[in-house]
Amino acid sequence: MQQIEVKVENDHIQRITTAKPLAAISELIWNAYDADAREVKVELEEGQLTKLGLIRIVDDGTGIPADEVETFFQSLGGSWKKRAVKTSSGRSIHGEKGQGRFKAFALGERVTWISHNAGKKFSISGDKSNLKRFSISETVPATNSGCTVEIKNVVRDFEIWTEDGFAEQVRDVFALQLFDDPSFRIIYDGEDIDAREAIRDVTPYEVTAITEDGHECKATLEVIEWKRKVERKLMLCLPGRFSFNEIAPGIHARGFDFTAYLTADHFQSLADDNTEGLVELDPPSMALVEASKAKLREHFREREAERSRGKIHEWKEDKIYPYEGKPSDHIEMNERQVFDVVALNLADYSPDFEKAPSKQQKLILQLVKAAIESGPGALPAILESVVDLPKAKQEELAELLRKTSLTSIINAAKSVTDRLEFLRALQILVFEPNSKRQLLERSQLHRIIAQETWIFGEQFNLLNDDEDLSAVLRSHLKLLGSDNDDSTPRDSLAPKEPVLDANGKAAIVDLMLSCRVPTATDEERKHLVVELKRPSQSLNEDVINQIKKYAKAVALDDRFKHSSVEWDFVAVANRFTNDAELEARQSGKPRGLVLELDDPIKIRVWAKTWGEIIQEAEGRLTFYKRRLEYQANDKEALRYLRTINVDYLSDEVKERISTMDSEEEVAAE
Repeated sequence: MQQIEVKVENDHIQRITTAKPLAAISELIWNAYDADAREVKVELEEGQLTKLGLIRIVDDGTGIPADEVETFFQSLGGSWKKRAVKTSSGRSIHGEKGQGRFKAFALGERVTWISHNAGKKFSISGDKSNLKRFSISETVPATNSGCTVEIKNVVRDFEIWTEDGFAEQVRDVFALQLFDDPSFRIIYDGEDIDAREAIRDVTPYEVTAITEDGHECKATLEVIEWKRKVERKLMLCLPGRFSFNEIAPGIHARGFDFTAYLTADHFQSLADDNTEGLVELDPPSMALVEASKAKLREHFREREAERSRGKIHEWKEDKIYPYEGKPSDHIEMNERQVFDVVALNLADYSPDFEKAPSKQQKLILQLVKAAIESGPGALPAILESVVDLPKAKQEELAELLRKTSLTSIINAAKSVTDRLEFLRALQILVFEPNSKRQLLERSQLHRIIAQETWIFGEQFNLLNDDEDLSAVLRSHLKLLGSDNDDSTPRDSLAPKEPVLDANGKAAIVDLMLSCRVPTATDEERKHLVVELKRPSQSLNEDVINQIKKYAKAVALDDRFKHSSVEWDFVAVANRFTNDAELEARQSGKPRGLVLELDDPIKIRVWAKTWGEIIQEAEGRLTFYKRRLEYQANDKEALRYLRTINVDYLSDEVKERISTMDSEEEVAAE
């Protein structure tokens, strides 16, 4: 058994092994891709004490040559890929730093590579406890080629199974490679990731951005439109379209499901300097991102126009479009244009309209046409005949319309009813027995709450979603401006070193929210860090200790220090265990306050149940609820849930929605 030693400091290797599961698994798939693998299998096996016990990545690539293994593992930063541009089959090379293999240790304590190359089979093994030393076995004859990576002693029960929606995240990373190269195939947890069948269209654009100093940056933007619901993302990619970061697109594209890929040589220069993790603090990169968002808006405006023309053609074919022939004059042409805008928005925003029988759709479109042709003066008559609005209320409405628009009134009322329906829907998801057992934390509950952060308070805005404390620090510094309390330039506090918890780990927080506190100077801020737990997980001492660790990591890191910022950390689950209940009921403190610090940073740590969170949110809506005389019921809640991504719902709720849809179809007939 041969031993080799990595020629770099252990703490440097330790930092490299810190990665999210998606990044770590993607790196191992990229290694297979760079080895010209045609098929990569990611296999997950259950453990004896945990659901996830072993992760195995199997590929049919070229494997690791036995006479080059020391080069592969001994010299960190000296990857063979740095000397090559293409693989032997012509693929662009992904990695250049020789760091990808170490990402495997972010998943498990022990990793073994089993290589088949040039008729020889051997293994390389390493332990996270001693990352500088690897063991190499003797070679034995082999007939095939490829490499198998086995990761044992998995460090956490990661939610990376297909049922957690993780295969779709892998698909997003490799979508362009899978689309362009039919010979490349990924099988994840038994599911064949078929991007070609799922993709509706791919549209490329050239993007140019000019920085403040006049420097021109160029990039390629590729927009993938999917045939099914996906989480929208803007993926930042190195040349060769290898994604290294993802951000929210931040655009409105109603009814379109897409992923955008932005590839730039400038990103490679950041990677060469090991600063790609700070891309969101890099002005040229952000200039390219903003230029890409502008191009995305332009793209989807054109796609919206195409779709609108198709919908109107469909109405004409079904003979429910209320106009015939060509417009007789410019007035009728303008009326038709207004009608098209109103009717298309009605079709997009109202699921009930699309499900209504064609006769009912025809009647609704005729009413819209009549209102447009008659002008605003016809609105009271339509209201009286359609909804039987009394004369006094008509006058009140007319007075209100002089102060604001009808759209604003409708939007305000709809916002309140939507929120009441969401709170009822959340109760169904987290309290009903079957749904409570089935609902997953990260891929379902987390994704729903990330879109409804108002539940923690209207004043907060979402800053970080499923990111580590280093990302939280970057957001914190970005908000505070140029200087801190001791006049240290903020730029010098940027997180070059990662923020670690008491155990030396890069903790991942679920959500970070922030708001300004109204004061005379308008300089005070409040941050809220939220740790969500699936409904079947109790608020126990482990959960409370976890959120305390996050709080202490912030308190003990001088880079977070600022006198005008308060921090609240809150862990949320369904119910307390008896031990945790005692900690949440401390004498002289509000219920749920489990830790309070005033120095060096003002920090409060809370443990709350979903029942308490929902009750607090309902309390803030009580006045509007009474004035609207509206009570959300299960049916309205299920209709609300029908509008969100079906992948975020438990099987129990999906079944209830399906039953409701069937009943409504029968009733409509």
